[in-house]
Amino acid sequence: MELIENLQIRGMSRSFGTAAALYDFNLDIKGGTFVTLLGPSGCGKSTALNCLAGLLDLTAGEIILDGSPIHHIPAEKRGFGMVFQNYALFPHLTVIRNVAYGLESHAMPKTEQDRRIRAALDLVHLDIDEFGHRYPAQLSGGQQQRLAIARTIVLEPKLLLLDEPLSNLDAKLRNEMRIEIKRLHKQLGLTTIYVTHDQAEAMSLSDLVVVMRKGQIEQVGTPQDIYNCPKSLYVADFMGYSNHLPVTITGREGDAWAIQTENGLNLLAATTVENIADWTPGARAWACSRPDEVVAEPETSVNRMRGTVQLVEYVGKEFEVLVRVAGTENTQLLIHSEKAPALETSIDFGVRPDRLLLFPFDANSDSLLTTSRATARVAN
Repeated sequence: MELIENLQIRGMSRSFGTAAALYDFNLDIKGGTFVTLLGPSGCGKSTALNCLAGLLDLTAGEIILDGSPIHHIPAEKRGFGMVFQNYALFPHLTVIRNVAYGLESHAMPKTEQDRRIRAALDLVHLDIDEFGHRYPAQLSGGQQQRLAIARTIVLEPKLLLLDEPLSNLDAKLRNEMRIEIKRLHKQLGLTTIYVTHDQAEAMSLSDLVVVMRKGQIEQVGTPQDIYNCPKSLYVADFMGYSNHLPVTITGREGDAWAIQTENGLNLLAATTVENIADWTPGARAWACSRPDEVVAEPETSVNRMRGTVQLVEYVGKEFEVLVRVAGTENTQLLIHSEKAPALETSIDFGVRPDRLLLFPFDANSDSLLTTSRATARVAN
């Protein structure tokens, strides 16, 4: 299998008529890296993947593989492998014939073809003696997904592209196949680009996560960077920072920002946004947190708040509680508690200053949060 050293994407753009589906996409990928394009539907991630595969021509930009431009090369000559969301299996061909299909256009001895087919099916744990003569309709969803992957890796691709391959599977199978995909990536030394809207998939699989928004890259980083240090309100909201408090900056206290809520509560917060040193007292901002980082009955008095219990849900190991913040009419936050509090009772809760993140307030904030929250909540 021929492994790549470096893939460079420079200004990759794709328009459909006057609508720009992908704009000025720039990324450097080292060989052997697992990259995930993450974002809600319509953000351009599948368009980017199809451009890389050669299934869509570029409107502008270039793709450079190991120093040589390839964006002018047809898809079938790029040596890339792609696994589609709907698997695209041939229903009239057996498992063996599905895997063999791509090899039939390559001149190779029958013995080498048979070796590759058996090796590919072994890699995805489909026993050739048990499953080889079955048709796709006789396989489970997870087995069909394994077959789709085997059909791709049998060609020994330079680059493996996967377009939301687990979206049609149930939760248990998704977890199993996620492990299998990661194992194959490591075992074969592949360079992999994976498209998903599922944050859990992106966090568990990736070496590098690319968060996309409206056809452009919003943030690139390791899973830990994206999870802990979102650089924009959009990324934070998409990554599950679903608690949003409108606040006013009042000053600095050491490394922390001093803020005040609409009901006059003074808190401390941090920020992961670059170039915000010009924030001055009186500036408005959003203070955001993840529900699992806001805990009931905190041991410290720092950032201690109070509210009234509105709803309680058991989420495994602990309870997620919807709380109306004291002194407000409409401000509600989600917090986590080890015990189930009674409805309409008062509860104290808090969040560490370094996990209450500040983002600039602007006129588009409300619509941005409304648009992205639905997608983020599905994956949480």
